[in-house]
Amino acid sequence: DYLAEGKNAETFAENFKTRSEIRVPHIIWSHTTRRVLTLEDVGAIKITDYSAIEAAGINRAEVADRLFDTFLKQIFEDRFFHADPHPGNLFVLPLSTDEAIDHKAPWKLVFVDFGMVGRISPHLLSGLREMLISAGTRDGGRLVRAYKSLDVLLPGVDLDLLEKASNRVFERFWGKTAPELRNMHHEEAMEFAHEFGDLLYEMPFQVP
Repeated sequence: DYLAEGKNAETFAENFKTRSEIRVPHIIWSHTTRRVLTLEDVGAIKITDYSAIEAAGINRAEVADRLFDTFLKQIFEDRFFHADPHPGNLFVLPLSTDEAIDHKAPWKLVFVDFGMVGRISPHLLSGLREMLISAGTRDGGRLVRAYKSLDVLLPGVDLDLLEKASNRVFERFWGKTAPELRNMHHEEAMEFAHEFGDLLYEMPFQVP
């Protein structure tokens, strides 16, 4: 239903109306029906076209930061989020010098395709908040309680073992970069797998 998708796009655009560095194509309602969606043209660079992004003089780390920031806002402030953020739906739009936002942001992050969106209930928001705080404070017990409140644990899970494994992950792996994790000693990973093998095998999580 492209009428619903168009309304989703407008809701998202309204949520970001004060964020000029984010762009959502306008819906051309005069040429949109339930089975046809017509958008404003936004010729831009696909977010995974790294060479083109760099050739436009845009810092890829800044793109990543801005994208991450938009999802924090979507989930924790708006409670309405783009639920299909694959690279075909995300673009980087270079701006001319005259268009640059405050002469500091020479590009915009563009979102398209709002056929799949999500809404966060107050209960879910509270659980996600607890997960973030427990991860930030490296508190395995609090993390397990957040899992329980979110109903993401399968029945019969060993909560004590899960808490112990979570704390061990915080102790050993927290704060490491992806290259550092890849270069971990094989023995360290095997030791963790041996200690928590049953838990890893069962993977007692479910996504509501």
